Amino acid sequence: MTLDLTTLELIFGILNFMGLVVMIILWRINPMVEGLLQWMWTSFFWFVGFSCVYFFDGSFSTFINNACTLLGSLLLMEGILRFRGFGNFKKRKKFLILIAIISVIMSFINQTNPTMRYLYHDMIIILTSLIIIVAMLYKTKKTQFWVHLYLAVLYAITVPPFSYRWYLAFSGQLENQIIGSTDHAFQVYLFLSNIPLHIGWSFGVGLAIFYQMKQELKSVMELKWLQAQIQPHFIFNTLNSIMSLSLSDIEKMRELLERFSDFLRSKFDSHSFHSIVSFNEEIAIAESYLYIEKVRFGNKLNIEWEVDDVDGFNMPTLTIQPLVENAIKHGIMRQPGGGTIEVKAFKKNNYLRVVIKDSGVGIDKETVHLLKKEKSIHSSGVGLENTNRRLVEQFGKGLQIRSVKNVGTVIAFNVLEEVND
Repeated sequence: MTLDLTTLELIFGILNFMGLVVMIILWRINPMVEGLLQWMWTSFFWFVGFSCVYFFDGSFSTFINNACTLLGSLLLMEGILRFRGFGNFKKRKKFLILIAIISVIMSFINQTNPTMRYLYHDMIIILTSLIIIVAMLYKTKKTQFWVHLYLAVLYAITVPPFSYRWYLAFSGQLENQIIGSTDHAFQVYLFLSNIPLHIGWSFGVGLAIFYQMKQELKSVMELKWLQAQIQPHFIFNTLNSIMSLSLSDIEKMRELLERFSDFLRSKFDSHSFHSIVSFNEEIAIAESYLYIEKVRFGNKLNIEWEVDDVDGFNMPTLTIQPLVENAIKHGIMRQPGGGTIEVKAFKKNNYLRVVIKDSGVGIDKETVHLLKKEKSIHSSGVGLENTNRRLVEQFGKGLQIRSVKNVGTVIAFNVLEEVND
């Protein structure tokens, strides 16, 4: 078996069959990963497209090869976009189907015309490659940067040779009578330059999935940690407040019981394990918590609300309540006379601004500095640290803190629109 172009295409087919096996295994491990199904079909189409050239001759095998490579590239791009959470699939579904149909038609019409075939084929390959490169690198997280860069480099390597072949076709240097894998000397270089992609792309997306699952597991563990932070003394004190109210104010006792049950439900029900909730759900948790604390501390705790009625904003669950709890526990209640907490939320341009202000003892400069550097801090600020990290991961920016010792603290963050679970 000589190492000619046909043999190289068979090798590419074998590599993509191996990639198909990897994608099936990954899909069986975690079928909920966005993009995996598209990558499975990418491997299948590329396996069929490259293998058929070795086993069949003539223009029909050329048609299958071109159609399958184009469909595989479109599906790989779509998988990457879904994996990174870009755009709305429903909105681009019709456009993607249209491009796929046009690609099949163009491959069939131009199966005996290399010049026109490569003008269309290579243009699609170049465009999908550039979209994939941007999608992999745009706002990538620190923990996944090197894996995403690896995938982007694999595709960046393929852009120059395909661009040059498109130029050869555009300038009329590919003869119309040649069928299948052309004998043009540049073809060998083009195939060799694509070997890293076909060897490494399935390995790369596998690593990307691994790091994503690792990060999601870390986020779930942090969320469970936050859910476990209902201290026993908080429960006991609340129950004592309920018992006291049972002797003096039945209606207020019932209200407290209802709020207490709502708060516990928000902490422990299955829905609370979702990483993203609506702003209205999140603010309701904070309202229940503050009502309980108000009953417990009475005149020592003053609460002021300025929350606009807004829809369409989602955020990581258990974001506001830990900040409110931190303000009361480590700020206001460390003063003999208590203090005031203000919760504000208002829409500004295309984002929601959330502000928690307290008149407590303040946060020391070291803690604020460590938060800005995203470094670990002491136990009294772990809730702040986890909340800050999850906001950074979701929106790219975390908590903004201003604090003056013995005057108070202002903590704010922005919630962007169209954040989905």
